Amino acid sequence: MQGTAQGWLVLQLTDSPALLGLTGALAGVPTLFLAVVAGVMADRMDRRRLLVWGYWLLAALSATLALLTSLGVVAFWEIAVIAFLGGVILTVQMPASQAIISSIVDRQLLGSAIALNSAQYNVARIIGPSVAGLAIAAGSLAMGFWANALALAFVGLLIGRLPIPSSRVAGRAQAAMWGDLQDGVRHVAGDPVLRALIGLAAVPALFILPYLTFLPVYARDILAIGAPGLGLLTGSIGVGALSGALLVASRRPSGGGGRLALAGLAMIAAALLVFAFSRVVPVSMVALAVLGASQVAYYSTTNTLLQTRVPARLRGRVHSLYVLTSIGLFPIGNLVAGAVAERTGVPIVLAVGALVTLGVVLVATLPRTLRGIESLAPPAPATAPETFPGRHASKGENGRSVPDGQQEHQVR
Repeated sequence: MQGTAQGWLVLQLTDSPALLGLTGALAGVPTLFLAVVAGVMADRMDRRRLLVWGYWLLAALSATLALLTSLGVVAFWEIAVIAFLGGVILTVQMPASQAIISSIVDRQLLGSAIALNSAQYNVARIIGPSVAGLAIAAGSLAMGFWANALALAFVGLLIGRLPIPSSRVAGRAQAAMWGDLQDGVRHVAGDPVLRALIGLAAVPALFILPYLTFLPVYARDILAIGAPGLGLLTGSIGVGALSGALLVASRRPSGGGGRLALAGLAMIAAALLVFAFSRVVPVSMVALAVLGASQVAYYSTTNTLLQTRVPARLRGRVHSLYVLTSIGLFPIGNLVAGAVAERTGVPIVLAVGALVTLGVVLVATLPRTLRGIESLAPPAPATAPETFPGRHASKGENGRSVPDGQQEHQVR
């Protein structure tokens, strides 16, 4: 609801696609500079506390924007500052929220867990924008901000009460933060599969995801369906993503492989190409639904492959590098797309991004490259479950009890 309302508010105040892109860029800039530091924090600090404090601070920012909007005194610079501060908090949260999944879910069911996590998120993407669109049409633009503030505060309280094991290891010697960061970078640099996964994630961040920023332009100027129509467009993405998430969860309990990731990325680009030039609302909605489903297939598969390939002690740091490429580069794509859209129009910008992405997928499927992609396979079912915090130690191959860290390597 907040995302839909904020995009409409910026367009209402400025009437500028460039400033709309700038707002999205400001929300993502902190990820570009703080993601790797946030990964170290996720491995050093209690992840549950990081999440709880993050939700409460985000709730405070949403309440501030809600109050300014309700009073009718909101200005663009205030939206920009709040978007930037929200980006800082989300950057700190993201590695912790990803790394915590592997500590509470059995390895062979990790793919389903990640897909179901995406499913619940996309239920909100269906309901929230639709309600926000109706609220905006009824003249209650601030409702999206108030609802987000209340929801975030509630989630912070809820997570604070959940019995999630502490991620800190008692008595563990803490190296310098720079040394911890280097450990994560060295691990990724020495693993060609991790390099491919993290590098490939930069493509949609730069060339695909800016479409989210320009949905208000399509709703108001191109398709002429207004604020309720914006809710329909965003909701279409959510419907597709929810369907894709449930399909991945049911068909791929352990997660997909490299071929599924590439197929998902190709479908994302093809669907965006159709949406870019569509002037028929049902066609645009179907294209966005396919795009949403394909996004889930691509990101869920990539996330699962990362979770299953990285040792527990490095997950926060490695995921921070993934966040850096998959989300941190998003503001650069937003800034460039917004500036170009001022001159050429939004459809041309989205179409070019889709074609560039299809070209990258084509290169990745060449025989020489495909051999490396085929190595990105889902993990074989483990003979013994991974040892998680709060569980008893598993037995090693020779029948002896194995500590958490060593069991991690055996399963991997």
